[in-house]
Amino acid sequence: MEIAAANAPVWKYQRQFDHAQGVTTLEQRPSLLRDTAPKLLSDEQVRSFLANGHLALQPELPAQFHREMFDRFVELIGDDNDHNPGNNLLPVVPELQLVFDDPVIKGALTSVLGEDYMMHPHRVLHDNPPGSDQQVWHHDSYWGYKRKVHNHHPWWVMIMYYPQDIYERIGPTGVIPGSQYIAQKLADIDQLGSHTRGKGGGCVMIHYDIWHRKMKNFTDLKRFMVKFEFMRMRRPEGVTWDSAGARWRNPSELPAYRMEPVWRSTWHWLGGRPLPALTPDSGVSLEDALEAALDRTGGVDHHARAEAVAAIARLGSRAAPAAASLVELLGDENEAVGLNAAYALAHVGEAGVAPLVAALRADDGENVDDARCFIDEGQKSELEMVARNAAHGLVAAGLPALPGILEGAREGGPRVRKYALFALGELDTDAPEVIDALVDGCRDEDPAVRLNAVEGLGLKKGTPAAAEALAGALFDKDDEVRFNASFALARLGPAAAPATGALVEALRDGNRYTMGYAVEALERIGTREADRALIRFLKIARWCPLTMDGSLF
Repeated sequence: MEIAAANAPVWKYQRQFDHAQGVTTLEQRPSLLRDTAPKLLSDEQVRSFLANGHLALQPELPAQFHREMFDRFVELIGDDNDHNPGNNLLPVVPELQLVFDDPVIKGALTSVLGEDYMMHPHRVLHDNPPGSDQQVWHHDSYWGYKRKVHNHHPWWVMIMYYPQDIYERIGPTGVIPGSQYIAQKLADIDQLGSHTRGKGGGCVMIHYDIWHRKMKNFTDLKRFMVKFEFMRMRRPEGVTWDSAGARWRNPSELPAYRMEPVWRSTWHWLGGRPLPALTPDSGVSLEDALEAALDRTGGVDHHARAEAVAAIARLGSRAAPAAASLVELLGDENEAVGLNAAYALAHVGEAGVAPLVAALRADDGENVDDARCFIDEGQKSELEMVARNAAHGLVAAGLPALPGILEGAREGGPRVRKYALFALGELDTDAPEVIDALVDGCRDEDPAVRLNAVEGLGLKKGTPAAAEALAGALFDKDDEVRFNASFALARLGPAAAPATGALVEALRDGNRYTMGYAVEALERIGTREADRALIRFLKIARWCPLTMDGSLF
């Protein structure tokens, strides 16, 4: 039986070829091999970033580049965002790398993250079409994972790039200045919001944990935002910005909640300096400040109470008599007050350490493994708040806190072990007993403990024992442990060489971030064995930016 020609299937890709196609392709694409000197941030810019959690930046690229990026995004994702490439955005639009190699953007990243920072394998193109409604205020999870203790130190930042002009009606990104340290959704959050603004091509650098949202687009124009993430690879060893002095001063623009003890501590950490002893502020009355801090009758609002605790912190060692009252505030209904209290105890000096250790140990128990904890919209942020705030205070207190933290890591229940190992990772020490505690934590029965142990090992100078423990963690049953172990090995650099075989296996992992970090780790190991495995993998995984619908070969 013959099939009628009219019913014969038509080959989807059948088309006529121009006789010159593939013969006279002379057009060259922009070079992506740029090595520009970074334009470093000033002291004021760094202080503003630490206090507010965001910083506006304007690349030096020409306006035409940003118009071309906008047109490329329109072409790429279609009318309904159906073709968004997600994590494949950079290989599809490799010209975006020019934004991150721009002297202004490169300088901001170097200033905050150091010279050897890493670009994260997660990146996304956000579309805010005309009429699109606003999001709720939230801060991001780590791609759906929740067990990580969030760092106050700026180990992790995002760059948001806007190819078009940004103003209030077009639906910019809203941010809550200063909220990067807070898990709680503050009661007055709508009154605290600000938004990004600037001309086409503008960028905003934000602390990863800042509260933010997409705002409503009231125009008939498309609005795009590209989000890339960058991470610090080792703890600070000195100033990496254009600094004129070591002393903390509040920036000219301040957020609503005054968290000066947190800012000051983070400033000194970023410069590779321990938190110095403060000269007691003779103009502050400890009694008056303490009375205001403890006033929960409604006569003093949360902002004033947070400022009162900050004033206590300025007293340094003179605030030691207030230690018991400060501990009482660690679980305050307003998290900014509680965190200021934790850091105030750190500012007291050694006399503040024992109360912080006791508070951490007293808030022991099972780790909360609820999918809605500590992320997104601040659900259940009060759970573990005392332990969380105490841990941050112990990190700020520095090496005097080490014996108490080690004791918690050895003897505490699951919650204390988690926060103790987080604190050990953050402390500026590579002492053998610290490495041993973190290695032991990699084998803990609780996945939240294992996760924070592997991250902590990545913040230390590598040892064979650390590399072996992290190599073993690459085969953990828990995704979150595996991809953090892979990232930790990338941070160890050449010291991760004993884990080369396990990292090659991780290139087959079913979790995209375990695989992505393994690529970075092998490059940073840099041995012939690692390079051979990496190049072979990348040749297979190569993505062609010229291949797309309508041009398949």
